[in-house]
This record gives sequence, structure tokens and C-alpha cells, in this order.
Amino acid sequence: MVTTQVRDELGAAINAYWDNRAQTYSNGIQNELAGYGRCTWQRALAHAIEDTCNAAAREKRVVRALDLGCGPGFFSILLADEGCAVDAVDMSARMLERARANAAQAVPDANITYYQCDAANLPFQSNVFDLAVSRNLTWLMRDPEGAYAEWLRVLRPGGKLLVFDANWYRYLVDDDVDAARRSDQANAQVYDKGSRATDDEERRCELIAAELPLTSVVRPQWDIQVLERLGATRVSVNERAWRDLWSSEEQAYYGSSPLFMIEARK
Repeated sequence: MVTTQVRDELGAAINAYWDNRAQTYSNGIQNELAGYGRCTWQRALAHAIEDTCNAAAREKRVVRALDLGCGPGFFSILLADEGCAVDAVDMSARMLERARANAAQAVPDANITYYQCDAANLPFQSNVFDLAVSRNLTWLMRDPEGAYAEWLRVLRPGGKLLVFDANWYRYLVDDDVDAARRSDQANAQVYDKGSRATDDEERRCELIAAELPLTSVVRPQWDIQVLERLGATRVSVNERAWRDLWSSEEQAYYGSSPLFMIEARK
């Protein structure tokens, strides 16, 4: 496992937060894998990467996939189920521990290699991956445009980037979004006690989010403009992805920050 060090204060705070959240966050991922989430996300992912898998099959090779900010390994497991050789990266050592354990249980024979590194500073050569996938990661990037450039760098020509994200923590800078969030969350509950952040952890995450550039940006419009400026092609967005991928409980709880899906080609 390759390891790089966090050198800046904000990066260290982000890493410490996710190290601390690793077990409870993993509990949520395990619930997702055991229930509604696995089949729903597996079906959506298989559809999104079908053309990539077919192209690799014609060339008689395995799809090489990059799981960016893998956390406890949700996408790594789904990608391995699709027959991909997966490189999974995360800055948090404890998240990677949970990812390995979850994969060992869910897909014991999976071809997954783990790297502890910053997702915006990857230890890979250019033009090596057929596919790069992330979920709930881009909002955490301290230099999101630089991160997008890095992700495109490691893709093969024609490779596909899939980004699932939302305007997380926009409620910190938008009173209307905050009012909608408060209304939604007063009447809905998603996570059990073993998988949700504590009030103190949530406050810590809000302090981090307040320092991040994408908290105050309207997305996915920003993402589309940046990806096209960086030379990505066939950039498209599905702003209704949350309707297909989230459970009814998630839709009720997170409706003020709906999940979107971006596809782009190098």
C-alpha cells in the first residue's frame, strides 16, 4: 500500500475527521450493501460502465478502475463485482482498514489494491485507467479544479469519469437551503445510532466545509464548466440521480441537497 503524508492544516483536519468517522461510516456502508442500496447502485453502475466494459472485452483485457476517495469500499466492491481490477485510494488509513475488511466479506476474491494518498495527488502514471469513479468526494477537495485535472490525467484517452455528488453543506451559505434542510430533517430519519455522525462530529464537519471552495458554489453547473475547460468531452449530468439511487428515507432526509451524476470522457 502506497502512503503519502498530509502536509497542510486543513488537509490534516479532514483526514482526522474521516479517521474518526471510519467505523460509523462503515456501518452505514454495510447497511447499504446488505439492503436496498447494493442492487440499486450496482444496476446503475453496471449501466454507466457497460460501454467501457464492452470495449475492454473486445480488446481481451480487464477494465482498470480507480475508486477515488474509496472510504469503506462501497464502489470498490461494486466495481469488483463487475469484473474490474480496482485501485482504491483514500487519505484515511482507518477508512482503508474498513474498506479491506468490507471487501473481504463481500467479494473475497476481488482484485482490489489500496493506496493511502490524497485523491488530488495520485501516485499513478498518466493514461492508465479506463474508468474513475467517486461518490461524495468532490465537495471535499481543497482544489477541486486541480482534482478534476488530476483525475482526467490518469484516464486513458476515451476513459470515463463518473462523479456522484451533491451541494453538501451549501446550507451554511444559503438561508433558503438551510430552511429546507431543517424542515426535511425534522421529519425524517435515515441513519441508526451506529452509523450516523454525532452532533460534535457534525459541527466539526461544518467547520471544515466552511473552509472548502465548493460549499458556496452552485453545482453541477460549476463542474460541467470546469470539466469542459479542462478538455473533457461528452460531459453530461443527471440531476435526478437521487430519485433513482436514494431510498425513500434518503430522499426525504437529504432532499435539500439532491444527488447528481456527472459523466465525462477524456
